[in-house]
Amino acid sequence: MSQVRRVSWRTLLGLCAGVLLPLPLVLLLAGLLQPEVPSAVLTGDRISPLLTNEQRRRLTTYGRTCGSSSDCEPPLGCLFEARTGYAHCSDSQCITDAQCPRGQSCQTIATEGAGPLVRFCVPLGVRQEGEKCVVVASSQENACAPGLLCGGREGWCSRPCRPGAAAGCPEDFFCADTPPQPVCLPTCEARKCPQGQACVRFEEGASVCARVYGPNCQQSPCPMGSECRVHPEPPHPGKVWMACVARCGEHAPPCEAGWVCDGWHCVQPCDPQGPEVCGEGYYCDRRTESRPFSCQPDYWRDLAF
Repeated sequence: MSQVRRVSWRTLLGLCAGVLLPLPLVLLLAGLLQPEVPSAVLTGDRISPLLTNEQRRRLTTYGRTCGSSSDCEPPLGCLFEARTGYAHCSDSQCITDAQCPRGQSCQTIATEGAGPLVRFCVPLGVRQEGEKCVVVASSQENACAPGLLCGGREGWCSRPCRPGAAAGCPEDFFCADTPPQPVCLPTCEARKCPQGQACVRFEEGASVCARVYGPNCQQSPCPMGSECRVHPEPPHPGKVWMACVARCGEHAPPCEAGWVCDGWHCVQPCDPQGPEVCGEGYYCDRRTESRPFSCQPDYWRDLAF
Protein backbone atom coordinates (compact mmCIF):
# COMPACT_ATOMS: atom_id res chain seq x y z
CA MET A 1 0.00 0.00 0.00
CA SER A 2 2.81 2.38 0.89
CA GLN A 3 4.46 1.62 -2.46
CA VAL A 4 1.29 2.57 -4.29
CA ARG A 5 1.19 5.84 -2.36
CA ARG A 6 4.82 6.58 -3.23
CA VAL A 7 4.16 5.97 -6.91
CA SER A 8 1.08 8.19 -6.78
CA TRP A 9 3.02 10.94 -5.01
CA ARG A 10 5.88 10.84 -7.52
CA THR A 11 3.41 10.80 -10.37
CA LEU A 12 1.74 13.86 -8.90
CA LEU A 13 5.06 15.67 -8.60
CA GLY A 14 5.86 14.85 -12.19
CA LEU A 15 2.57 16.22 -13.37
CA CYS A 16 3.07 19.42 -11.40
CA ALA A 17 6.57 19.86 -12.76
CA GLY A 18 5.27 19.30 -16.28
CA VAL A 19 2.77 22.10 -15.79
CA LEU A 20 4.97 24.57 -13.92
CA LEU A 21 8.19 24.34 -15.89
CA PRO A 22 6.78 25.82 -19.14
CA LEU A 23 5.23 28.80 -17.30
CA PRO A 24 8.33 31.04 -17.45
CA LEU A 25 8.55 30.39 -21.19
CA VAL A 26 4.86 31.25 -21.65
CA LEU A 27 5.23 34.45 -19.66
CA LEU A 28 8.32 35.43 -21.61
CA LEU A 29 6.57 34.93 -24.93
CA ALA A 30 3.57 36.92 -23.70
CA GLY A 31 5.85 39.79 -22.76
CA LEU A 32 7.49 39.75 -26.17
CA LEU A 33 4.22 39.66 -28.05
CA GLN A 34 2.47 42.43 -26.08
CA PRO A 35 3.59 46.06 -25.58
CA GLU A 36 5.01 46.73 -22.15
CA VAL A 37 2.41 48.32 -19.88
CA PRO A 38 3.87 50.52 -17.12
CA SER A 39 3.04 49.45 -13.59
CA ALA A 40 1.27 52.75 -12.90
CA VAL A 41 -1.51 51.71 -15.26
CA LEU A 42 -1.83 48.23 -13.77
CA THR A 43 -2.26 49.63 -10.28
CA GLY A 44 -4.93 52.07 -11.43
CA ASP A 45 -2.82 55.16 -10.76
CA ARG A 46 -4.43 58.17 -12.49
CA ILE A 47 -1.07 59.79 -13.29
CA SER A 48 0.33 58.83 -16.68
CA PRO A 49 3.90 57.50 -16.29
CA LEU A 50 7.04 58.87 -17.90
CA LEU A 51 7.50 56.50 -20.84
CA THR A 52 10.72 55.57 -22.58
CA ASN A 53 11.23 56.41 -26.24
CA GLU A 54 10.69 52.75 -27.11
CA GLN A 55 7.38 52.65 -25.24
CA ARG A 56 6.25 55.81 -27.03
CA ARG A 57 7.06 54.35 -30.43
CA ARG A 58 4.81 51.37 -29.67
CA LEU A 59 1.80 53.67 -29.18
CA THR A 60 0.31 54.71 -32.53
CA THR A 61 -1.53 57.73 -31.08
CA TYR A 62 1.47 59.22 -29.27
CA GLY A 63 1.86 62.89 -30.27
CA ARG A 64 -1.27 62.89 -32.44
CA THR A 65 -3.87 65.65 -32.19
CA CYS A 66 -6.95 64.77 -30.12
CA GLY A 67 -10.22 66.15 -28.86
CA SER A 68 -10.54 63.95 -25.79
CA SER A 69 -8.42 61.42 -23.92
CA SER A 70 -10.62 58.70 -25.39
CA ASP A 71 -8.78 59.41 -28.68
CA CYS A 72 -5.51 58.34 -27.05
CA GLU A 73 -4.23 54.88 -26.12
CA PRO A 74 -3.66 54.22 -22.41
CA PRO A 75 -1.68 55.43 -20.58
CA LEU A 76 -1.74 58.63 -22.71
CA GLY A 77 -3.98 61.63 -22.03
CA CYS A 78 -5.16 64.42 -24.34
CA LEU A 79 -3.22 67.51 -23.25
CA PHE A 80 -3.82 71.02 -24.61
CA GLU A 81 -0.68 73.12 -24.87
CA ALA A 82 -1.22 76.82 -25.42
CA ARG A 83 2.36 77.16 -26.67
CA THR A 84 1.59 74.85 -29.59
CA GLY A 85 -2.07 75.81 -30.00
CA TYR A 86 -3.46 72.28 -30.12
CA ALA A 87 -4.16 69.22 -27.97
CA HIS A 88 -2.12 66.05 -28.42
CA CYS A 89 -1.81 62.59 -26.87
CA SER A 90 0.93 62.73 -24.25
CA ASP A 91 2.45 60.87 -21.33
CA SER A 92 4.15 62.57 -18.38
CA GLN A 93 7.27 64.54 -19.28
CA CYS A 94 8.82 64.80 -15.83
CA ILE A 95 8.67 63.51 -12.27
CA THR A 96 10.54 66.23 -10.38
CA ASP A 97 11.54 69.86 -10.99
CA ALA A 98 15.12 68.71 -11.58
CA GLN A 99 14.01 67.23 -14.92
CA CYS A 100 12.68 70.59 -16.16
CA PRO A 101 14.62 73.47 -17.78
CA ARG A 102 15.58 76.40 -15.59
CA GLY A 103 12.60 78.65 -14.88
CA GLN A 104 10.09 75.80 -15.12
CA SER A 105 8.38 73.53 -12.61
CA CYS A 106 7.08 69.95 -12.89
CA GLN A 107 3.35 70.06 -12.14
CA THR A 108 0.38 67.69 -12.36
CA ILE A 109 -2.10 68.67 -15.08
CA ALA A 110 -5.57 67.38 -15.96
CA THR A 111 -6.16 66.17 -19.51
CA GLU A 112 -9.23 66.53 -21.73
CA GLY A 113 -12.25 64.31 -21.19
CA ALA A 114 -11.38 63.15 -17.66
CA GLY A 115 -8.30 61.30 -18.91
CA PRO A 116 -5.22 60.45 -16.85
CA LEU A 117 -3.25 63.23 -15.20
CA VAL A 118 0.16 64.07 -16.63
CA ARG A 119 3.27 65.53 -15.04
CA PHE A 120 4.53 68.37 -17.25
CA CYS A 121 7.14 71.14 -17.17
CA VAL A 122 5.42 74.54 -17.04
CA PRO A 123 6.96 78.04 -16.87
CA LEU A 124 7.20 79.98 -13.63
CA GLY A 125 5.60 83.35 -14.31
CA VAL A 126 4.34 86.60 -12.83
CA ARG A 127 0.60 86.03 -12.32
CA GLN A 128 -0.44 86.33 -8.69
CA GLU A 129 -2.96 84.41 -6.57
CA GLY A 130 -6.50 84.88 -7.84
CA GLU A 131 -5.41 86.01 -11.32
CA LYS A 132 -6.12 84.20 -14.58
CA CYS A 133 -3.45 81.94 -16.06
CA VAL A 134 -2.76 79.47 -18.86
CA VAL A 135 -1.98 75.94 -17.69
CA VAL A 136 0.83 75.11 -20.15
CA ALA A 137 1.83 78.65 -21.07
CA SER A 138 4.53 79.78 -23.45
CA SER A 139 5.28 83.05 -21.66
CA GLN A 140 5.83 84.25 -18.10
CA GLU A 141 3.00 86.76 -18.56
CA ASN A 142 0.44 83.96 -18.63
CA ALA A 143 2.04 81.67 -16.04
CA CYS A 144 1.72 81.66 -12.25
CA ALA A 145 4.36 82.90 -9.83
CA PRO A 146 6.46 80.30 -7.98
CA GLY A 147 4.52 78.41 -5.31
CA LEU A 148 1.18 78.69 -7.12
CA LEU A 149 -0.69 76.28 -9.38
CA CYS A 150 -2.77 77.12 -12.44
CA GLY A 151 -5.86 75.29 -11.18
CA GLY A 152 -9.51 74.86 -12.10
CA ARG A 153 -11.04 74.30 -15.52
CA GLU A 154 -10.63 77.96 -16.53
CA GLY A 155 -7.17 78.49 -15.05
CA TRP A 156 -6.65 80.48 -11.83
CA CYS A 157 -3.39 80.99 -9.98
CA SER A 158 -4.10 79.27 -6.70
CA ARG A 159 -2.81 77.26 -3.77
CA PRO A 160 -3.86 73.68 -2.94
CA CYS A 161 -6.47 73.14 -0.23
CA ARG A 162 -8.55 70.46 1.49
CA PRO A 163 -12.34 70.64 0.94
CA GLY A 164 -14.19 70.88 4.23
CA ALA A 165 -11.16 72.07 6.18
CA ALA A 166 -11.78 74.98 8.53
CA ALA A 167 -8.78 76.91 7.24
CA GLY A 168 -6.49 76.80 4.25
CA CYS A 169 -7.68 79.51 1.87
CA PRO A 170 -7.10 83.25 2.37
CA GLU A 171 -9.91 85.79 2.72
CA ASP A 172 -12.09 86.17 -0.41
CA PHE A 173 -11.13 82.67 -1.58
CA PHE A 174 -12.85 79.30 -1.15
CA CYS A 175 -11.74 75.70 -1.52
CA ALA A 176 -13.12 74.19 -4.74
CA ASP A 177 -12.90 70.49 -5.53
CA THR A 178 -11.45 70.98 -9.03
CA PRO A 179 -9.28 68.69 -11.19
CA PRO A 180 -6.50 67.73 -10.89
CA GLN A 181 -6.66 68.70 -7.21
CA PRO A 182 -8.69 71.01 -4.93
CA VAL A 183 -7.50 74.63 -5.02
CA CYS A 184 -8.45 78.01 -3.54
CA LEU A 185 -10.50 79.96 -6.10
CA PRO A 186 -11.30 83.67 -5.81
CA THR A 187 -14.76 84.96 -4.91
CA CYS A 188 -16.26 88.45 -4.64
CA GLU A 189 -19.82 87.35 -3.85
CA ALA A 190 -19.63 88.43 -0.20
CA ARG A 191 -17.96 91.82 -0.71
CA LYS A 192 -18.50 95.05 -2.61
CA CYS A 193 -16.30 95.70 -5.62
CA PRO A 194 -14.50 99.02 -6.09
CA GLN A 195 -16.27 101.75 -8.04
CA GLY A 196 -16.21 101.08 -11.78
CA GLN A 197 -15.91 97.31 -11.33
CA ALA A 198 -18.45 94.49 -11.19
CA CYS A 199 -18.37 91.06 -9.58
CA VAL A 200 -17.96 88.82 -12.63
CA ARG A 201 -18.90 85.14 -12.32
CA PHE A 202 -17.01 82.22 -13.86
CA GLU A 203 -17.20 78.43 -13.78
CA GLU A 204 -16.83 76.32 -10.62
CA GLY A 205 -18.09 79.20 -8.46
CA ALA A 206 -15.14 81.54 -9.07
CA SER A 207 -15.79 85.28 -9.27
CA VAL A 208 -13.59 88.39 -9.39
CA CYS A 209 -14.01 92.15 -9.31
CA ALA A 210 -13.20 93.49 -12.76
CA ARG A 211 -13.83 96.35 -15.13
CA VAL A 212 -16.20 95.22 -17.86
CA TYR A 213 -15.65 96.27 -21.47
CA GLY A 214 -18.68 95.86 -23.67
CA PRO A 215 -22.22 95.18 -22.41
CA ASN A 216 -22.39 93.46 -19.04
CA CYS A 217 -24.50 90.54 -20.23
CA GLN A 218 -24.37 88.89 -16.80
CA GLN A 219 -26.52 91.74 -15.49
CA SER A 220 -28.60 92.33 -18.65
CA PRO A 221 -29.55 89.16 -20.56
CA CYS A 222 -28.60 88.88 -24.24
CA PRO A 223 -31.25 89.09 -26.99
CA MET A 224 -32.83 85.89 -28.25
CA GLY A 225 -30.46 83.99 -30.54
CA SER A 226 -27.22 85.17 -28.91
CA GLU A 227 -25.23 84.07 -25.87
CA CYS A 228 -23.17 85.90 -23.28
CA ARG A 229 -19.41 85.47 -23.69
CA VAL A 230 -17.05 86.53 -20.91
CA HIS A 231 -13.37 86.72 -21.78
CA PRO A 232 -10.53 87.63 -19.39
CA GLU A 233 -6.84 87.62 -20.37
CA PRO A 234 -4.06 86.82 -17.85
CA PRO A 235 -1.86 89.84 -18.78
CA HIS A 236 -4.84 92.13 -18.01
CA PRO A 237 -5.91 91.35 -14.42
CA GLY A 238 -8.97 93.24 -13.27
CA LYS A 239 -10.40 93.47 -16.81
CA VAL A 240 -12.89 91.34 -18.73
CA TRP A 241 -14.48 91.69 -22.15
CA MET A 242 -18.14 90.75 -22.57
CA ALA A 243 -20.25 90.38 -25.67
CA CYS A 244 -23.58 88.99 -26.81
CA VAL A 245 -22.47 86.64 -29.56
CA ALA A 246 -24.77 85.42 -32.33
CA ARG A 247 -23.72 82.72 -34.78
CA CYS A 248 -23.83 83.41 -38.52
CA GLY A 249 -22.83 81.79 -41.78
CA GLU A 250 -23.89 78.41 -43.16
CA HIS A 251 -27.12 77.01 -41.62
CA ALA A 252 -27.44 80.11 -39.42
CA PRO A 253 -29.66 83.19 -39.82
CA PRO A 254 -28.10 86.40 -41.23
CA CYS A 255 -26.80 89.05 -38.85
CA GLU A 256 -29.22 91.75 -37.81
CA ALA A 257 -29.01 95.18 -39.43
CA GLY A 258 -25.83 97.07 -38.56
CA TRP A 259 -23.73 93.94 -37.95
CA VAL A 260 -21.47 91.84 -40.20
CA CYS A 261 -20.53 88.16 -40.22
CA ASP A 262 -16.88 87.50 -39.40
CA GLY A 263 -15.54 84.07 -38.45
CA TRP A 264 -19.01 82.54 -37.95
CA HIS A 265 -20.06 85.30 -35.54
CA CYS A 266 -21.87 88.59 -35.94
CA VAL A 267 -19.61 91.52 -35.07
CA GLN A 268 -19.87 95.30 -35.07
CA PRO A 269 -18.35 96.76 -38.26
CA CYS A 270 -16.12 99.81 -38.23
CA ASP A 271 -13.99 102.00 -40.48
CA PRO A 272 -10.37 102.65 -39.37
CA GLN A 273 -10.49 105.99 -41.21
CA GLY A 274 -13.97 106.90 -39.98
CA PRO A 275 -15.45 108.01 -36.69
CA GLU A 276 -14.84 106.03 -33.49
CA VAL A 277 -17.66 103.54 -32.94
CA CYS A 278 -16.03 100.69 -31.01
CA GLY A 279 -15.91 102.21 -27.54
CA GLU A 280 -13.40 101.83 -24.70
CA GLY A 281 -11.53 98.55 -24.61
CA TYR A 282 -11.91 97.92 -28.35
CA TYR A 283 -10.17 99.04 -31.54
CA CYS A 284 -10.93 98.84 -35.26
CA ASP A 285 -9.03 96.17 -37.17
CA ARG A 286 -9.44 92.96 -39.16
CA ARG A 287 -7.93 89.49 -38.68
CA THR A 288 -6.93 89.00 -42.32
CA GLU A 289 -7.20 91.02 -45.53
CA SER A 290 -10.18 88.96 -46.64
CA ARG A 291 -12.17 89.73 -43.50
CA PRO A 292 -14.20 92.87 -42.75
CA PHE A 293 -13.04 95.59 -40.39
CA SER A 294 -14.73 95.13 -37.04
CA CYS A 295 -14.36 96.11 -33.39
CA GLN A 296 -11.69 93.92 -31.79
CA PRO A 297 -10.94 93.68 -28.04
CA ASP A 298 -7.73 95.38 -26.94
CA TYR A 299 -6.16 92.14 -25.75
CA TRP A 300 -5.85 91.00 -29.39
CA ARG A 301 -3.06 93.56 -29.82
CA ASP A 302 -0.65 91.65 -27.61
CA LEU A 303 -2.26 88.21 -27.44
CA ALA A 304 0.44 85.65 -26.62
CA PHE A 305 -0.05 82.31 -24.88
